[in-house]
Amino acid sequence: MTENHTKQPAVPPKIWAVGGGKGGVGKSVLSTIFALWLVRMGKRTIIVDVDLGGANIHTLLGIKNPPRTINDFITKKYPSLEDICISTGVENLRLLSGASEILSLANLQFAQKVKIIQGLRQLDAEFVILDLGAGTSYNVLDFFLIADRQIVMLTPQPISIQNSYAFVRNAVYRKLSRITSQKPGLLAIIKSAMDPKNELNVRTINELFRVIRRDGGPDTADFLKKELATIQPALVTNMARSHKDKNAGHIIQLVSEKYLMIKPKDLGGVIYDNHLNSLVSGMTPLTQMDPSSEAFAGMHDITIRLI
Repeated sequence: MTENHTKQPAVPPKIWAVGGGKGGVGKSVLSTIFALWLVRMGKRTIIVDVDLGGANIHTLLGIKNPPRTINDFITKKYPSLEDICISTGVENLRLLSGASEILSLANLQFAQKVKIIQGLRQLDAEFVILDLGAGTSYNVLDFFLIADRQIVMLTPQPISIQNSYAFVRNAVYRKLSRITSQKPGLLAIIKSAMDPKNELNVRTINELFRVIRRDGGPDTADFLKKELATIQPALVTNMARSHKDKNAGHIIQLVSEKYLMIKPKDLGGVIYDNHLNSLVSGMTPLTQMDPSSEAFAGMHDITIRLI
């Protein structure tokens, strides 16, 4: 199939960011499948590899050596992200590749990050899928927080559930820290509360807001609560082997509502699929995936719910 896209749309693309606690939960694989389903639905889509220290989306799409990468944009070889998007051979799907060989990109400067974020909103597409790196660095969290759909991947294993909740918690505190960055007193309170053993004895976001209301005033507390409501993670459990496994995200949903004052949405799970595992292990492009496979079919329902 050939690439087919028109000029820049009148509205910016909808950005989906796929993050999680640590590596190994299948973020890159499911980000790619999201993109494949969107183009099947006729949506002009760009998948962006924001795992800047270990990019691998190009491999999943059967592209050996991307001719242009985000590094070419950062070093000003090209004026826009649009200029470095490359064809994937799939109609309506383009790739904006990271650069795993450029270690400095894993630690973007603030201005570079802002430049990329601005460029993402100017891409000629209906949907932009961000495959984020593992962990909870500021770069990862900031790309996650600017998205229209904030997707958190996990597996049913207890350690993955724990890591994914930590990811959501860190996203909440990163959001609050960014908003209060020009108010040293409030920022100090928030940074102190990030330590579970803090001297303020703050254990939940609700308790944090009591302190903020006392020290910063009710208007500040109400404003921060309103901003916090923009964090609405969609939880997707990968590699589920049973119906019970698919409900792993529900645990994070309940704990987040209780301790973080946000309301994630549990979108269910994707069944463990030997066919998909064989493709990834054999470095076979996911474009060759059997459309009837359980994992691919399960991702259709999740994609529809996200849209």
